[in-house]
Amino acid sequence: AQVFELDPGVRFVMNRSAAVAALGALAAVGVAIYLLRPSKKTPFLNRQRQALKIIKRTMISSDTIRLRLALPRGKMFGLPIGKHIKVFGPNIPGTTPGQWNGAEDKEASAKEIERKYTPCAVNDEQGYVDLVVKAYLPGTVKLADGSTREFADGGKLSRHLFQLKEGQSVELSGPWGTNEYQGQGKFKTAGKLHQTSKISMMAGGSGITPMLQVAQAILADPADKTQVALLYANKTETDILCKEELEALAAAHPSRFSVSYTLDAPPADWSARDPKRHFKGFISKDMVHTALHASTALALMCGPPPMIKFACRPSLQQVGYDEGKIVEF
Repeated sequence: AQVFELDPGVRFVMNRSAAVAALGALAAVGVAIYLLRPSKKTPFLNRQRQALKIIKRTMISSDTIRLRLALPRGKMFGLPIGKHIKVFGPNIPGTTPGQWNGAEDKEASAKEIERKYTPCAVNDEQGYVDLVVKAYLPGTVKLADGSTREFADGGKLSRHLFQLKEGQSVELSGPWGTNEYQGQGKFKTAGKLHQTSKISMMAGGSGITPMLQVAQAILADPADKTQVALLYANKTETDILCKEELEALAAAHPSRFSVSYTLDAPPADWSARDPKRHFKGFISKDMVHTALHASTALALMCGPPPMIKFACRPSLQQVGYDEGKIVEF
């Protein structure tokens, strides 16, 4: 028999053949534990400008795409719930020099521009991030106050992103923003921490992505009992983004999440298909009263500035929401 010392102060007495077998077994177990141990990924986002390659481009509608961006090996995206990223692209001149959509182009002298985006999906395990991009194309647009406006140029960055192909890259940075959902009904805004059991959401167009991000985080946690009601506005039914994800959340969590839609130009059978959830026209006081929580809830909203100014905020105030409980993304 011999004395074998594995660690200082830990000694075993056994014959040599038994010792070799035991050490071999320990080594095998150690290798197995190492292989099964989850890898520790570090955040990709560090507030510095970086690039991610497009590995998949999917057409959702005639003016909307989903871009899947590949994360580097060993990285997680690292975007806190409620925060956003900045996406960069080249500046393009308007149809009229010095103007964009008929107004002064304050970015006319800039070589590039940036816009805020929130991913519609982040999969750290499989290593990708999805961005939904709605290209705002030139044309006549009806505003939330009922007036119309001619947009001769459309959207700057969205048009650039829309023409990108698989294999090209998107330059971005983050995380940015003052809004952050911290779980269990705690929502942090600039200089204030809200505690709530119910959240009312209003979104327009691509403004659905930060609302979806928050809702997914809440519903993914069984211990989080926060209830969410969403009212989502679009021009037509084909403009509704992430509808499959929204309907799946509503079906899986009927007591915690509801979603209603309003369209400027709905199909003929729109209301008949679902009278309780399908509305027509711009967001109004009656829609807020029917589709969202009472005024004791926290209200989150994201969409085009005219919609926020002329539809969302006034409608919330008309049903009793306090300005201190209205959060704009």
